[in-house]
Amino acid sequence: MLIMLYSHDSYGLGHIRRSLEIAKHLSESIPLASLVMLTGSMQAHAYSLPERMEYIKLPALTKDAGGQYRSRLLPHTIDITLKLRQKIILESIRDLKPDVFLVDKAPAGILGELLPALHFLKTKLPKTRIVLGMRDIEDHPDHVQAEWAKSGVVPLLENTYHSIFLYGARSIYDPVKEYGLSPSIEKKLVSCGYIGRNQPVRSRECIRGELTVQTDRLVLVTPGGGDDGYSILETYVRMLQKKFAASRPDFDTLMVTGPLMDLSKRQRLQQAASADLGLTVTDFTPHLYDYLTAADLVVSMGGYNTVVEIMTANQRGIIVPRIHPRLEQCIRAERLAAKGLIDMIHPTELNPDSLFHAVNRSLHQPRPIRLQDVGVGLNGAVNVSRVLKQLYLESQVLEPRAVPFRRASILGAAPALVEAEATV
Repeated sequence: MLIMLYSHDSYGLGHIRRSLEIAKHLSESIPLASLVMLTGSMQAHAYSLPERMEYIKLPALTKDAGGQYRSRLLPHTIDITLKLRQKIILESIRDLKPDVFLVDKAPAGILGELLPALHFLKTKLPKTRIVLGMRDIEDHPDHVQAEWAKSGVVPLLENTYHSIFLYGARSIYDPVKEYGLSPSIEKKLVSCGYIGRNQPVRSRECIRGELTVQTDRLVLVTPGGGDDGYSILETYVRMLQKKFAASRPDFDTLMVTGPLMDLSKRQRLQQAASADLGLTVTDFTPHLYDYLTAADLVVSMGGYNTVVEIMTANQRGIIVPRIHPRLEQCIRAERLAAKGLIDMIHPTELNPDSLFHAVNRSLHQPRPIRLQDVGVGLNGAVNVSRVLKQLYLESQVLEPRAVPFRRASILGAAPALVEAEATV
């Protein structure tokens, strides 16, 4: 059995971290399965892979300030880079012939780059199960419905995908209601729960000793990948400098800037590191979850992975969500804060004083209620493995037959993508 995962990874580290957590459970629960991940992540090499797993690197992308995709490193236009990514994806599908194709978040891929591969799967490999892994929240409903209508996502959900896994809980955010999904799409929706993490093997004391913590309290500050998290970290540094100019804080701080932050900004934060402020600054660690579990408080943006890790560890969390170009983080933070699972500072209200009061209050309050206490599970990866295995077994008893491919509209996609689809 070959399972292929697609993780576009244009922005941040959340997609590959979520996909690797799922892959780990797939490897453990399906001993005969081999796994291949298609990923654009710049940090794919830094993570340990599950057994029997390989990855195929796609050229890296990022977003500009307006939320538009561009090449991260190649000196080429986005059209050329997307065409190259599309060819790699399609040829990988043709050659490897996966039994299951699990797509993370983007049904058509970035600007339609998956469409030729989906066409090939539906017409040439009809036994292959095509599955979408849907994040708990995509964006504000108005934006999602407009974007999906423009890019032809709804026909893909209706006719191309065999199943849709919700990496969240409808009791917190229901995509059927929020995005106006049809009954036929709802039938494909499987609420898997959040993709939680296994607890570290090392003890909290061992991890804190490794970090040379000088006090009995540790604050972890991280914006995830770091592309757009500088303002939070810079505000945190100014908070320390303003509030503790005369005396050392009674807590230590580990600041992880993220490897995708602009180099000059990372250097400014590195220069702010100070024993007098109890502040240590590093760019990246593949062991971020270990450090998160060893902390007493986490200050972060509102990305899916970081927030889920905070809840998995039953950790105190102060979330300062991104509000541009999507509202996904803000919606997530508002919904979870309303249930008492995290604290939230709206980015328009972020300043050294508001951050100090939030940090001081959080450090002196009990740990929040657990996600399980509001009836929501964190065993999403286990459920994904179970349902994927069942889908595969069901596919083996079906008579192979070609299934018409419902072509998505890819308005705004690179012309090369449209041409390539026509030649499949």
